[in-house]
Amino acid sequence: MKKLFKDKTIVFLLPLVIITFLFLYICYNYSMGIYKNIEEKQNNKDIKNFIYTLNISTHKSNIKEKSYYQEVKKLCENYFEECLVKTTINSKKINAEKITIDTYHLNLFLINDFHFFDTKNKLILHIKSKSKENIIITSRNSIQIFSSLSIIFLILTIIITNSYQKHILIANDSLEEKVNERTSQITHTLKELEKVNLRLFDLAHTDYLTQIKNRRSFFLHVESMFQNQKKVNKPMSIIMIDIDNFKKFNDTYGHEMGDKVLKLFASTINNYLSEDTIFGRLGGEEFIIALPNEKIDSTIAIAEDIRRIIETLVIRVPYSELFITASFGVSDSTNANTIDEIIKNADDMLYDAKSKGKNRVRGRIS
Repeated sequence: MKKLFKDKTIVFLLPLVIITFLFLYICYNYSMGIYKNIEEKQNNKDIKNFIYTLNISTHKSNIKEKSYYQEVKKLCENYFEECLVKTTINSKKINAEKITIDTYHLNLFLINDFHFFDTKNKLILHIKSKSKENIIITSRNSIQIFSSLSIIFLILTIIITNSYQKHILIANDSLEEKVNERTSQITHTLKELEKVNLRLFDLAHTDYLTQIKNRRSFFLHVESMFQNQKKVNKPMSIIMIDIDNFKKFNDTYGHEMGDKVLKLFASTINNYLSEDTIFGRLGGEEFIIALPNEKIDSTIAIAEDIRRIIETLVIRVPYSELFITASFGVSDSTNANTIDEIIKNADDMLYDAKSKGKNRVRGRIS
């Protein structure tokens, strides 16, 4: 049974079948009631006509005469299917003072019992009739034929619907496979597109030579850092860095050696810094670092550490060794309303370090 109700066709058509049978049942009972009323009206009309004709005939014949008995039966059969005529007393004439009629159904036929009484209330004639043609039987047969045709039509509808649904299911399965295949292709394409977009984003925000943040990317990130630190009322610092005498590397050893210096310089500092700092190249030999939660005194110490690491770097060239130094300018967010103010202060400190002999750190309080 559970398996049967899993069939979508059965589940869909079962209410239709129930409604159809209910509709046929209601129509059947309603129609039978109508036909029964029609039959009763027709029967009442036949009774009136029969009694009227019988009264006329009764005054012309004697009840003892055999021909009269046959005449009454024949007269009754003009209005009804079957008639049974009985006399109960000997009388020359039928002078019926009272007539009673009992009408009832017997085996779906309408039966009439006529009782004729004389002036002394004695039964003088009894006639039993059966309706000529039972309208109810005829109507029932018609309704049964109609119901049978409706049921056959319903069965054919179920078969056709079931067959059609199977074709639809096959088509849906095929379409679903195509949709799944296309969805898989689109998903794969979107993933590849996402990778490409990430790659393009990295290219747009990464310095192509040193592989750290470029100028644009740095300012996007540092502005966000500044706003976050400001919300929680915590400090942040900026270190501006410039490689000393970088132009000599390019002029003396060529741009290839200059690029090598920039890469080594950037990777050395990047390895030293923690993950929460922002490190970027502003252009040429100028770099910048943003440090959250650091005031200027601790930031100067960090800058000094980086300066000492940088001056220990050695670049080997034919017949010689090259050393790198850098100048540092430091500033923090104290009394600064924007990130641009902090960067400008650090840049001023960097200029001071350059003018004071290079390879040194200068901060706001130094």
